[in-house]
Amino acid sequence: MTATSARESPFTLDSSRARDFRLYWLAGGVNLLGSQASGLVLPLVALAISGSPTAAGLVGGVGLAGRLVTAPVAGVLADRLPRKAMMVTALLVAAGAIGMVTATLAADAATLAVLTGAAFVEGVAQAGYESAGAGAIRRVLPADDKQALARLEARNHAMRIAGPMLGGALFQVARWMPFLADVMTYLIAAACVAAIRTDLSPQRTARHSFLTDLRAGLRFVWKRKFLRFVTFWAAGINFVLGALVYHTILVTGRRGDLPVSIGLILAIASVGGLIGALAAPGVLRRVRPVVAIPVVSWVTVGLVALLAVARQPWSYGLIFGLIFLLTPIVAIVFQSRAITVTPDHLQGRVATVIGTTGDVLRVFAPVVAGALVARFAPGIAALSLAVLTALLAAYATVNVRRLRTSAPTVRED
Repeated sequence: MTATSARESPFTLDSSRARDFRLYWLAGGVNLLGSQASGLVLPLVALAISGSPTAAGLVGGVGLAGRLVTAPVAGVLADRLPRKAMMVTALLVAAGAIGMVTATLAADAATLAVLTGAAFVEGVAQAGYESAGAGAIRRVLPADDKQALARLEARNHAMRIAGPMLGGALFQVARWMPFLADVMTYLIAAACVAAIRTDLSPQRTARHSFLTDLRAGLRFVWKRKFLRFVTFWAAGINFVLGALVYHTILVTGRRGDLPVSIGLILAIASVGGLIGALAAPGVLRRVRPVVAIPVVSWVTVGLVALLAVARQPWSYGLIFGLIFLLTPIVAIVFQSRAITVTPDHLQGRVATVIGTTGDVLRVFAPVVAGALVARFAPGIAALSLAVLTALLAAYATVNVRRLRTSAPTVRED
């Protein structure tokens, strides 16, 4: 029995949880919308200020570094501190950092140091928000968790379509406008989280040192075969998809396609992901996960291999759209089960372990994609990524039986 169910009547739980899940959904949605809008133009602003593509890339890299460095600490804190307060604080800190960028750009006083510092602080804050949010999600999920997780997936894909469009449109008005929009979305998200009534605080357990708590999260994931499987699978698919995106950008760029063509490819991919997330619960009601996961995995291998013969932007877009149409089915199954088998007081750390492992591996995706495109013909490079995808599919096929053997409930140990 969860801490929430122990404190609330069934009627209160049903009505309050539905309301709070909507607020949780909206907070994450507007947060992602603003981040996507400003993230699109941040490299352009850095390039305009510094005149150096390397310096512009450094700004984005520093933001990612802030998230990766902070994630282990944030995961432990999310299982110690009141999660709602941690989420609100993180959002307000991020709003302050981007507010500084907005003000200096509006005053025509922005420097590379301001942009770099703000990117790092925002990355740190986002790590805190994501860890606390991952720890809290079990408390606000409705009974039909796969449907709810599908809505979260669909929301993310929709914001990845709308965010860059919003950022590009506002940038045409004034280069500080996308950042102002980001600040406003951070404030709206903070208000939504503050309005959640459900107690999101972690269950109280014996307090240990920071390193002991960090090791406890790592040990819990490592000792559970299913969670270990999900961690490796998530890291692998993040790496493959990241490499595929950079492979496509590099190949189409070398062929002389316009940037708008690359944007169209990524937009089609996001539309595919949006449709796939909305359709996933219906698919999973008709097809058992132990069947759906191997089928999706091997069909994805075939689609990646088709990139070897793709030539036009529309063909790349179609293939990516189909890949992103399928992957939410597997992601929702794994996320639902991972939340179920993890005790409340470990939710933040387990989610951070799984997510950070994938983020660390994804850092190398552009490097690998660039090396493949530089050394081999586009078709060979695509087939090399298809081989990696096949290895991941084989790993999923062999280990999918763990969905049968993993316990549906957890012991609070």
